[in-house]
This record gives sequence, structure tokens and C-alpha cells, in this order.
Amino acid sequence: MSIKVLVVDDSAFMRQTIKRILQADPEIEVVGVAVDGEDALKKVEFFKPQVITLDLRMPRMDGLAFLTALMRTSPLPVVLVSSWAQEGTEETLRALELGAVDFVTKPSSEPTEELWQIGDELRGKVKAAAHVRVDKIQDLPEKRIATVSPTLERSHLKILAMGASTGGPRAFQFILTHLSADFPLGILIAQHMPSEFMEIFAARLNGMSQLRVKIAEEDDFIYPGMVLVAPGGLQTRLVKKKAPDGHESVRVHLTREYNVYQPSIDEMFFSVAETYGDQAIGVLLTGMGADGARGLQRLREKGGLTIAESSETCVIYGMPKAARELDAVDYLLPLTEIPDRICTLLSEQNFPVKS
Repeated sequence: MSIKVLVVDDSAFMRQTIKRILQADPEIEVVGVAVDGEDALKKVEFFKPQVITLDLRMPRMDGLAFLTALMRTSPLPVVLVSSWAQEGTEETLRALELGAVDFVTKPSSEPTEELWQIGDELRGKVKAAAHVRVDKIQDLPEKRIATVSPTLERSHLKILAMGASTGGPRAFQFILTHLSADFPLGILIAQHMPSEFMEIFAARLNGMSQLRVKIAEEDDFIYPGMVLVAPGGLQTRLVKKKAPDGHESVRVHLTREYNVYQPSIDEMFFSVAETYGDQAIGVLLTGMGADGARGLQRLREKGGLTIAESSETCVIYGMPKAARELDAVDYLLPLTEIPDRICTLLSEQNFPVKS
């Protein structure tokens, strides 16, 4: 049975091109098109689509207003088809916070050849979105800061490393806004996202969290309460370096070597396992595929504590499922319980038997 899709875009050229791109896959059927948000709300009721592709900049009712109304009345998986421009990246990240499942970037002009180049990505994300339960990205609990008890100075832990793909921006927002300003570990995160979006992604997290958040740079140190975001288009690893005085420290090392994922969560976890071992907590969040699963396994083998998000709250239960199948997970938890569990692990003088 084919996946029913509604295409929403104010450009007739884009509507027709996106329709043709999607229907090149026999498993996808475009049941309707809409010219703006108001038109789309009516056609959602009429066509009953399973997935919506959404442009953000439209007259009358734009994409953000439509998304807000849709999630309140008829929640459905939405894949954004948005521009590379800076204003577009800000709107895209806001839309992901409002409940959009994923996004594909389109050229700012209308060259047919460039649009067809995103065809495989768009079809893949629409097909993945059809399996998303949108209720899992609605209304997370109100913010309550998780705190660490005074016994934390007994803890040997030094770093919290986290990775996510589809649904990650919202998951990272939830976790980081639930950690206090005096959180005692350095934090390193990897999110599958194009490099053009990373600066604004980090800036938004910095504005929402009590922690300082910045893009990781070459030779950055790991500091308590500092969140380093792996840049897009590069691989982010931690390495041990010796200073002229012989003192050894852990620093960020960035490389341009090829990987399907840039940044790769696996590569980040591998390096954390080698540099910190049992001094690390690894967290693998929502996402399609298996990136991060082998890295989490390595981290656990080195004595680190590992957490994976459960299917209960995952937008896509792919990467955490792969990690669990590798027996790489100490704690399988819904997103809403992860901040408290992290702080509990830090506060315990003697770690309990893992479950």
C-alpha cells in the first residue's frame, strides 16, 4: 500500500517538481498539493495524507503557523523542504522544535537538475516519516532542572557524550535544558545535520540552556558545564596530546575524512572510549539507521556507562534499537527520564548493578 503525501509549497514549479520526484517511487502517492498553510489545513481534512512535505515561506499562512495549527488539531509527520539561506535555517530549526520530523534543503532558485539531486534523500525521509508516531514529539513535560547531589565529588566521571539523528534537535533541547548550570561534566554532542545549520543549532541550544554551548573547534579542551557541538562536514574526535612540559590533556581533533555521516556518532564514541574509558557516559538518542551503535558498544566495553532512548519516546527507534541488539546499552529509558538518570549516576557513590 502506497504512502499518501500532501505537498505544500507556494511555487507551482516546486509543487509539480516535488510531486514528480516523490512519485518516481511506486511506494509513494501524492494525493494532493496546497499553495499555502490555509489551503493545506483544508486539504489535510479532505485527502487524509500520511505525510506532508512543507515549504516554510508562503503567503497568508506560512509554514510555522501551519505547523503549529496542524500539531494542535491533526498531528501528522511533516518533512520540511526548506532553503539554505540563514533565515531559512532559523525557521527550519524552529519548525523541528514545533514537531516537524525531518528536513531536506532545496536550492534557493528553481533549477530542475539540482532539485532532482535531492530526490533520493526526499523520498527516503518521506518513507521514514510514514512510520513516525507524531504523538511522541508532542508536549514534553515542563522544564524541571535535574540536579546532582553533593556526593558528586566522589564520582570519577568526566564526560557526557551524546548522539542523535532524526528528532535529535528536540531531544537535545530537552536534555540540556534539564541540566543545571553547575553540571560537573564536559559534554560533547553529535547531531546529523548539514554544516550550514550547525552554528544556529548551537546558538539556539546556548540560548535555551543554563550551560554554555558552542561549536567544537580544533584543540578545544573538555570543561565541566561546557557543551561542544560537533561541526557538520567534519569528523569530531577526542585525542590525548602532550604539552611541552609533558602534561597530557584531552582535546578536540577535527578531520575531513569521508564518512556517510558527518559528523559520525560512531567515530565520536570510539574516541571517547579511547580517551576517557570508564570516566564517560554515552547517550544514544532517536534516529534512523545504526550510527552510534558500535561506538556505544565500544564505550561500554571500555567500562563507560551507556544510555539509549527507548521506543516510548523515540521519533525513530533505529539507532538505539541497533545499540540494544549489540548489547551496548546499560539503561534503556524514555527521553523524559534521561536527565534524571544522568544526574543519579553522578550522585551515586557506588554505582548499582546496571539494568
